Amino acid sequence: YFDKTIKDRSFKSKYCLAASAFNQITHITNGKIKPDEIYITNLCNSALPHAPKGKTVYIPENNANAGVENIKMIIGENPSIEYIFPMSLQVNYWLQKLGFYNSSSEFLEKSTPKTFGIQNEPPYFEPTGKSPFLMICGNKYKVNNGTQTVIPILHAKCFPLNNQFRAYEPAYERIRNYFKI
Repeated sequence: YFDKTIKDRSFKSKYCLAASAFNQITHITNGKIKPDEIYITNLCNSALPHAPKGKTVYIPENNANAGVENIKMIIGENPSIEYIFPMSLQVNYWLQKLGFYNSSSEFLEKSTPKTFGIQNEPPYFEPTGKSPFLMICGNKYKVNNGTQTVIPILHAKCFPLNNQFRAYEPAYERIRNYFKI
């Protein structure tokens, strides 16, 4: 993201996604958190099968568990990290199911992946409930056994918010209010 000289077309979409992630966090924190203060990682850094068109890639539990352990290691090695902004429904589902932070049992129930999606070939993630991410997006939670604040946000590809994500505008306004300067 910081190297503006990359000309390789294969990196263009990754660069745009990274730029969107940095811009989203800068925007929702009213500039309090700057790009050079952000540490970005994925819950899963392994290659996974592509989901069917229009579906979300499924992260298996063992991969998610390894990701949670990696995140714990990162925050252990970087005690200056104050905020964690997990992006997407599935990431927040795994973070809660695997005990990284808690919101509500209703969220876990409604965001549990449908069995037929997991058993599909290739597998994909689809929650059992309708719009469970609205229940937690923009709320503040605490890391279990940690001091960091967790604020669930939409995936970087959804930023800036458009009409499709209008329902999340109050959550994003709430986040911006947390960071009033």
